[in-house]
Amino acid sequence: MSGFETNARLAEVLADVFSLPVDQIVPGLTKADVGNWDSLKQMDLVMSLEKEFGIALEIEDIVRMDSVDNVIRVLESKGVDLGA
Repeated sequence: MSGFETNARLAEVLADVFSLPVDQIVPGLTKADVGNWDSLKQMDLVMSLEKEFGIALEIEDIVRMDSVDNVIRVLESKGVDLGA
């Protein structure tokens, strides 16, 4: 992958939640690109991220997370160091 690479821990969480290969988890991936990214998967994502990174997400954060890029932004705003 050239340029920015998604953090390995984050990529694993996203791949697991959305049943996608890890190499498909790129910053440009959006909710519209993932057929099963619905409200239930969004909550699965929230719980998985909170557990993996030891954070608490607010409603505003959850609503913002509609792409991998925005998930990264939300995590960084919570103080998660993704090494990007």
